[in-house]
Amino acid sequence: KVKADRAQLTIALKDLDFAVLNSQANFVLATPPSGNAAFLQAALKQQGILVRYFDQPGLADKLRITVGTAAQNRLLIETLKPLI
Repeated sequence: KVKADRAQLTIALKDLDFAVLNSQANFVLATPPSGNAAFLQAALKQQGILVRYFDQPGLADKLRITVGTAAQNRLLIETLKPLI
């Protein structure tokens, strides 16, 4: 189930022009089209959606997004649309 949900999440993020690294884990590492991962992490947090952001070289432009349920992943994507 996680593999299928991860694949769907990856497709949805790529449709929003995110660059998504290949993953075999329960999360994806995605670079927003703007590269401003810190802004997106803060904006999502304000709406009750938690993703991880690391202010470190090589990661500062990326979000670590845990694969959720299909409904949680859809909510994330719908919430991201007006933010990017």
